[in-house]
Amino acid sequence: MLTAADVGLVTNVMKGINAPESLIQRITALLTSNSDGLVGTEVMPVGTGHFGGSTTGHRLGVNAQMAHQEAVDEFRKLADSLRTYSDAIKLWADEVRDVDGSTNAEMTMRAAALAQVTDHIDQARDQSSSTTMGDGQYTEPPAAGDGA
Repeated sequence: MLTAADVGLVTNVMKGINAPESLIQRITALLTSNSDGLVGTEVMPVGTGHFGGSTTGHRLGVNAQMAHQEAVDEFRKLADSLRTYSDAIKLWADEVRDVDGSTNAEMTMRAAALAQVTDHIDQARDQSSSTTMGDGQYTEPPAAGDGA
């Protein structure tokens, strides 16, 4: 049977990826109902004598023990990787939780800066067409050495 921690792990991962609550409930119910059938089930260790007393039988028993141990190790690795995945999902969810707010603040700041630049450009354009800027005729600067 799944423990409360296992159910919580699955629930946290699913919430971290914004899965609908109905989907989370269906998945946890499915896992819980299927794990109920495994309560008390343990893989019986296979001794080296189960395959007879010959050298080949002994070797088969050793190989069976190694295979069982490897399967146990892999299931433990799987459980550990699911826990690590859950932690990674939590970190990711924490990082992206404020992305919309941060992005909105950044875009507001950039829009304000752009508006300020646009205002300056408009003001410069207005000043360049002002009547106080001269008559629009180009005049050569005085030559050097005129004593000016």
